[in-house]
Amino acid sequence: MNITDNLNNVVEYILNFIKKIKGYIEDIIAFFEELRDKIEGLLDYVDGKIQSIEGFVGELKQHEEEAA
Repeated sequence: MNITDNLNNVVEYILNFIKKIKGYIEDIIAFFEELRDKIEGLLDYVDGKIQSIEGFVGELKQHEEEAA
């Protein structure tokens, strides 16, 4: 092998390594995007439950005031 072949092999190795790293980074980004979507869904669910509880508490206060 001559120097040109060795350099070509090194460059090819580096390019393949960069492609693998890019794939890993894309997987990590996709994971965090999915996690963000799930957290947003959970927050929406919790917000709905809080509003439901607030409405229930409001009705209880109203009935309490009417009873008094």
